[in-house]
Amino acid sequence: MVKSPPDLLVVGSGVAGAMVALTAVQRGQTVLMLEAGSRFDFGRRLEQIKSEQVLGTPLWDWARAGRDVHTDDSEPVLGYRYTLNDSRVRGVGGSTLHWGGLVQRFWEGDFESRSRYGLGADWPIGYDDIEPWYARAEQVLGVAGTPNPVGPSRSTPFPMPGFGRAAGEDRWEEIVRGLGGTLDLTAHARNSSAYDGRSPCVSYAVCNACPSGARFSADFQITALERTGRLDLRTETVARRVELNSAGVVVGVHASTLDGRDEVFTGRQVIIAAHAVETARLLLLSDVGNGSDQVGRHLMEHWYAAATARIPDRVPPPVVGFGTSECSLWYDDDERGDRGAIKLEFALPHDVLGRGLAEGHLGVDLAEYDEREFGRWATIAAELEHQPNPESRVTLDPELTDMFGDPAPKTSWRLGDVDRKTHARGHELLATLLEARGGTNLRKVANYARAHHHMGTCRMSHDPAEGVVDANCRVHGAQNLSLAGSSVFPTGGARQPTLTIAALALRLGEYVTSR
Repeated sequence: MVKSPPDLLVVGSGVAGAMVALTAVQRGQTVLMLEAGSRFDFGRRLEQIKSEQVLGTPLWDWARAGRDVHTDDSEPVLGYRYTLNDSRVRGVGGSTLHWGGLVQRFWEGDFESRSRYGLGADWPIGYDDIEPWYARAEQVLGVAGTPNPVGPSRSTPFPMPGFGRAAGEDRWEEIVRGLGGTLDLTAHARNSSAYDGRSPCVSYAVCNACPSGARFSADFQITALERTGRLDLRTETVARRVELNSAGVVVGVHASTLDGRDEVFTGRQVIIAAHAVETARLLLLSDVGNGSDQVGRHLMEHWYAAATARIPDRVPPPVVGFGTSECSLWYDDDERGDRGAIKLEFALPHDVLGRGLAEGHLGVDLAEYDEREFGRWATIAAELEHQPNPESRVTLDPELTDMFGDPAPKTSWRLGDVDRKTHARGHELLATLLEARGGTNLRKVANYARAHHHMGTCRMSHDPAEGVVDANCRVHGAQNLSLAGSSVFPTGGARQPTLTIAALALRLGEYVTSR
């Protein structure tokens, strides 16, 4: 049991909190970690997966009534409102309990968006500043990858060799090469060989809840840290207020447990790693870090243009749950500045049975349809950059409260003209590629509206008037309060955020443990 007060008090047990805690424990320091959710029993993972697949039972405790409530007044995108409880997990491990395991470095230009393209904002740090931490994060998470010939520079090789291409991707590679690009293999935090005590991937194809443990999950990391005796984890403990004194020192984090107890915690250094929405909400509830009215602003999200078509060649669906190849030909091209970054993703699953049912096929007719159409449909997607917008934000709802009586978060996700141009260009590129493959019956796929990559709300900046934290992720005006996670991103590019979250958290861990 960690004695109070600990060296670090960490709110949140996702990948950000886990990486900060890892650094502290490795340096011989103590950590008290507060997690609002529960611990999920890995031993029941197969049972949970079967129940979800057969009965439709929710795999995770997505939302407890009265606790994870939120409201939304976002503009609908492709017919969908912006929701939280179908993506975030309150539990030990956070969103890594159900993520796809795709890990990509941001490109150099993603850190210099304003300077290079006249869009968004520049980060107060550059790619060279974070590159050693990318390398460290890849080692900790266990990344299987193949060097991208057009990607950012690397100082170290990947810890494991990458996965090969999915069936049918050789033809995509030919098409993309004909357009002047390359089809690059996607890096995964998923073992291609035994690594860090976890087995290699055996392609169960249910990557949202890996039953073998081959995909990295922060709960593994936290369990290992607990065994050292230097990390004390408190589950079902909800942080509600952060109290600073006049000198900017945190004197208490007020929390309530689900069984009705109120407690106050502190630490030599305090790190909030509670998800982009909940981190902003906690600061707003505390009236901390918001002297320039920047807390909650610039909520960003990756979203998609996606399309499907019937192709002349029969290709079986991918054997893993997420795509293995990507194309960045249009990521950093001359159009960027008029629109945002675009990354193409291939070998995505396609629901042939669902399509048959939607078209009215039943019984023997459905079976014949499935046999005829299986492997004949290709789905590809364009992951799109969302520009930071001060009106895209998280605020406190004036009417709705959670089970503790605190105002619920209210999301307002907004799109601008550049975002709409990015989306239109993404669909143009997808149509070009599908037509080059001989595709017919081209259709847009509406259910790829968003990636659930919540970013921004407490952006990093040199100037306190333009952000919430400094280049070291310390809250402006605070002495011992820092933020970890994607809330600090000034821009989001068009690449999965988890590796950047982990790298920044490892960098923050070194900073706070040295003070």
